[in-house]
Amino acid sequence: MTQPNYNYIAVITDQHVIEPGAKLYGLDTNGSAKRAFDSLAQERLPQAVVTLGDLADTTLEPDRTKAVGSRASYELAKALASEISAPILTIPGNHDDPKLMDEVFPNQWKSRKDGVSTFSFHGVDLISVDVRTGPEATGKIAPKTIEALEEALSRSTGAFIFSHFPLVELDNERINTGLSTTNREALSSIFERYRDRIAHCFSGHLHIWASATVKGIPVTAVPSASFSFSLEPLSAERESVTNTPCGYLLVGIGDDGSVVIRPRFLPGVER
Repeated sequence: MTQPNYNYIAVITDQHVIEPGAKLYGLDTNGSAKRAFDSLAQERLPQAVVTLGDLADTTLEPDRTKAVGSRASYELAKALASEISAPILTIPGNHDDPKLMDEVFPNQWKSRKDGVSTFSFHGVDLISVDVRTGPEATGKIAPKTIEALEEALSRSTGAFIFSHFPLVELDNERINTGLSTTNREALSSIFERYRDRIAHCFSGHLHIWASATVKGIPVTAVPSASFSFSLEPLSAERESVTNTPCGYLLVGIGDDGSVVIRPRFLPGVER
């Protein structure tokens, strides 16, 4: 049997780079982000890096529901990622400022429309979904974004979907009621119609390692590159920081449609 030829991307999320010298929740997220970016810079295989959101954050706003990355945070993130040669495809998270992020990390996606961005990669489409309504990241997918996603999938023969907020339900009440896309049922019919074209869905935000299959589509919650949460199965308890290893994913996409996911484990933040 002939081994398929693989092309690789890296998927990373929730670095939470903040102002130089600061700490978030008493955690050195800048130090952990540096370790993650240094590891990515040493990888030989990835031809693109997809970062799923919360690339930056801030300590300047005490209200965490309003806290978004400052210019100093993005400039530090840019410096930390400067040795990565592959294009970095950014998706804004709930702690990102999309305008600032675009200024510091110029757009690498090939097209953007109504919250959906696409990037052609060796015969498949990388499709990102910005789950926000208006200028704030609410976790609610806008009707125009749903239409743009369906339009992108209708043109695709094989797609990988990326988002900050999870687009499907998982086995945890806290995730499904407070940390996921709130109107995810609006995507149900799209997943039904295009499940033969969707190879995999990746999301961030949860700071956990998890995988599932929903409507026949493989789904992966990508761990934070900075710090991990505890969100145990069948639980409704609020998330708490744990010592679970952090990391990112190396994703190999075969020319026969196969997919290989290799986790890259990293130590979490120093306290």
